Amino acid sequence: MPAFYVAEGDRFVSTELTRGPWSNDHQHAGPPGALLARALERAGEDAAELFLTRITIELLRPVPIAPLTVRTAIVRPGKAVQRLEAVLSAGDQELARASGLRIRRRAVVLPEGGASTKPPAASSPDSLETFVFPFFQHAVGYHRAVDVRFASGSWGEREVVVWARPTVALVEGEEISPLERTLVIVDAESGICPPLDPKRYTFVNPDLTVYFERPLEGEWLGLAARSSAHPHGAGIAESLLFDSGGPTGRGAQSLVVAERA
Repeated sequence: MPAFYVAEGDRFVSTELTRGPWSNDHQHAGPPGALLARALERAGEDAAELFLTRITIELLRPVPIAPLTVRTAIVRPGKAVQRLEAVLSAGDQELARASGLRIRRRAVVLPEGGASTKPPAASSPDSLETFVFPFFQHAVGYHRAVDVRFASGSWGEREVVVWARPTVALVEGEEISPLERTLVIVDAESGICPPLDPKRYTFVNPDLTVYFERPLEGEWLGLAARSSAHPHGAGIAESLLFDSGGPTGRGAQSLVVAERA
C-alpha cells in the first residue's frame, strides 16, 4: 500500500510522496504534522479515553526526505485535561515540536440543536473535479497523494471551500485515523487558498494550530479557507473544518511572505 512513511523499528522512513512544493529535498509539512499528531493521539495507557482537542506544531527547520523519529512526553497529566508534547527529529537534529491538549471523554446530554452548527453549503465531492496543485517542482510529491476538489471559488482566490482527502496511508500497513487524515490536509490550507502567486512569492508557514470539536467522520475533510498577505512580510491562512455532518474544528497558520529571487 502506498504511504507517506514506512516504519522501520522506531524510525519512519520518508517516501517521495512527502515532497513539498518549495524544495525537492524537503517535505510538505502535512505528513510530518500528522506523524506528530499520531504520537500525541497514542501516548499513554489511557489514550483511548482521551480526545485531542488542540495541537500546535512549531516547524523549526525544513524536514528532509529522510528517516525520522518521534518522541513523546505527557507534560502534565490530569483527570480531565492532559498536556503533551512530541518532538520530530532526523538523527540528532530537532525538526519540529508539537504541543497537544487532550480532554477526557465523557457523556454529556446537550439541549436539542445545541451540539453544533451546520456545515458550509458545499456540493458533494463526488460531483466535483479533482484539482492538482500547479506549483510543485517535481512530478512526485505530496500533490500526488491528496485529492482536492473545489466546491466554491477557484484556486488563486482568497476565500474558497474545498473537499480534500489523502489517497495513501500515513504509515505503510496502518489504517489512517481521522486525526491523521485531518493533519495531512490542514497544513495545505495556504496552498489550497494561496494569498499570492507562488511563481512570484513564497509564503512558507512556520507553524500550524488546529482545534478539534469532534473526530472527522468519513474520508473527506471540508475546508472553508481564507488567506492574507501584507507588505511587512507576514500573512495568515485559516480554515473552518467540516464534514458532511457539520463543523469539526478550525486550523490556522502564520505565513512568512517573501518575493522570489
